[in-house]
Amino acid sequence: MKSLLISSLYFPPRVGGISHLMGEITSALGPDRVCCLTSQLANEAAVHESFGSTVYRRPAVFAAKAKCLRAAAWGATIAEIMVRERPQIVQAATVGEGPLGLWLRQWLKLPFVVYAHGKEILNSVQGNRRKSQLALQQADRVLAVSHFTANLVQQVGIAPERIEVVHPGCDSDRFRPVPPRMDLRQKLLGVRCKDRVILTVGALVERKGHDMVIRALPRLRQAIPDVTYLIVGNGRCRAQLENLAAALGVRERVIFAGQVGAEDLPDIYALSDVFAMPSRRQIEACDVEGFGLVFLEANACAKPVVGGHSGGIPDAIVDGVTGLLVNSLDPEDIANALTRLLTNSDLAVRLGQQGRLRVVRDFNWTQVANRVEGILESVLREKSIGAYR
Repeated sequence: MKSLLISSLYFPPRVGGISHLMGEITSALGPDRVCCLTSQLANEAAVHESFGSTVYRRPAVFAAKAKCLRAAAWGATIAEIMVRERPQIVQAATVGEGPLGLWLRQWLKLPFVVYAHGKEILNSVQGNRRKSQLALQQADRVLAVSHFTANLVQQVGIAPERIEVVHPGCDSDRFRPVPPRMDLRQKLLGVRCKDRVILTVGALVERKGHDMVIRALPRLRQAIPDVTYLIVGNGRCRAQLENLAAALGVRERVIFAGQVGAEDLPDIYALSDVFAMPSRRQIEACDVEGFGLVFLEANACAKPVVGGHSGGIPDAIVDGVTGLLVNSLDPEDIANALTRLLTNSDLAVRLGQQGRLRVVRDFNWTQVANRVEGILESVLREKSIGAYR
């Protein structure tokens, strides 16, 4: 059984959670089980990155300005894929690709499933977006990344029996406990290289809660004078966060490292004492953390984690077992949780070790791929039985 994964925007080399998820699923399924169609062209790094499966990188299919040119590119590409790959079912990476799934089912009789991540479903629910809702309602299955997202999908009118929760995975061989690189520590932390380190990895956007960690720092420093907050990632909120840190008198304790290469992330996690990302749901912006793969990566590196009790994060963190869940709008609660972990090494080590055990046991990409394949095969069986009735 072979599937066609359509991910117009979110596929490597583009960075981000959805892109990473689609790339890893492609690699784990392999060439006999999936081929991909995306608008994302390979950069120099991606040229050397093998997904095993064939990836059709065709921007014109999704971005041609003239509708007739886009339709021609779509038709030619689908004809090529059908002849070469002979897929039996379609995976739509987001609801944005849902209408393409509907088209392929109408004209080529291919069933399709849609992945649901969080923000785009919230947009659909609150924005009354009919196309997105129709794609979800008519998909043969909806694959939600968390129970929170599954609940959002139900609000669009999807029957629970057509919703499957498929958590992301984590490469626990790549993300593993390693000694901190002292050269990297000195490079990033400078005069703060001997401090205890709180780490956040993620885009600098309002949802992630960098500002709330910064607001927690003055209280945190009362208990732990030698603490530094290391922020890895870029985004529109950097200047705002820098100004906030300066206004609170902690600017010298907040280090903005910018974007780092994916190959350096395990070493970045190794520098930290605790990972924190108190993401919150932003109703006005229809923004929410659907799961939080970075919590699994930090846990896989045996680091305790602190996350906001919001969105799908409770699926990523087992409170009191692999990390601590906090009120993402309360700097005092965040400060208290960080203080507990930074002053109680036994607790921090225990949560980090339990976190790694959980990732190794429950969140490997082979399991994710096998679960996806099982769902796709179930859909095909249902279609086959229906055809003979």
